[in-house]
Amino acid sequence: MNVQFDGASYKELLKEFQDFEADSCNFWRGVAKRIFVPYEWPIIIDHANGPIYVGGHDLYDGENRERRE
Repeated sequence: MNVQFDGASYKELLKEFQDFEADSCNFWRGVAKRIFVPYEWPIIIDHANGPIYVGGHDLYDGENRERRE
């Protein structure tokens, strides 16, 4: 595929990408703050089953969803 952009289109796409990245960072920072882990840790949300994994570890119990101590 060969795609070409003119200067105005590139600037518009760049702005949209920067806005998307800012929104994404704000979302993940909010998740990290809410579950009390550093933002730098990898966080994976299993949308189908519900648990949240932090750094490869299950943060919540699947049945009662209470925070593990």
